Amino acid sequence: MAEQLAARGDWTAAFEAADALTREDPSDTAARLVRGKALHHQGMLIEAAADVERVVEAEPRNAAAHAELAVQCEELGKPDDALVHHHEAHRLVPDDPRYSNNLAFALIVRRKPREAMPLLEQALRAEPRAQRLRNNLGFAYAAAGDFVRSAKQFELGGTSGEARNNLGFAYERSGNLAQAFELYVQAWKLEPTPRVRSNLEYVARKLGRVIPPELGTGAAKSEKGGS
Repeated sequence: MAEQLAARGDWTAAFEAADALTREDPSDTAARLVRGKALHHQGMLIEAAADVERVVEAEPRNAAAHAELAVQCEELGKPDDALVHHHEAHRLVPDDPRYSNNLAFALIVRRKPREAMPLLEQALRAEPRAQRLRNNLGFAYAAAGDFVRSAKQFELGGTSGEARNNLGFAYERSGNLAQAFELYVQAWKLEPTPRVRSNLEYVARKLGRVIPPELGTGAAKSEKGGS
């Protein structure tokens, strides 16, 4: 039941069910992993990590536990530990696209895009329509300086507006703010979303440029970033 509740995203009920099971049997690693995930989703990271670490200690070949602990370590500011657990989850189940994607994203963040590319390409052979995989591969190509392949992946990973917004964000990350500005303008004309507007306004301020008046003046409150 705890796992079913977790799968539905009912983390409060999932915690209650998993907590009852772990109190009844502290060695129940499946319940403890759900308990750790529930605590994570409720913002109690230190307690969550303590639970998942116990699962990893009891079952060092539990890929799901390594994957969860990796994400928690990222959020706790332990990047070295996080990378170890990302690698271990992928090593244990190399054909799982989720673990390949998590490891690849971690490598992109750590400025190792060329190491991330084969992981994402492998994952896409299993899930060729996965938008997140496509976009992460696009960001990996861009980080390696190949914006032609990057653009293609973004086109495959979303709508035309999303693709231009993501490519704009990739150019922004590379320091090419002028190209990012033009792409954000194109994205706004195609799909005027709050995120695109926020990205456009940010780059316009950095460049000291005025947003074309035909795009309107409404300010966005959304978080910056790709789609």
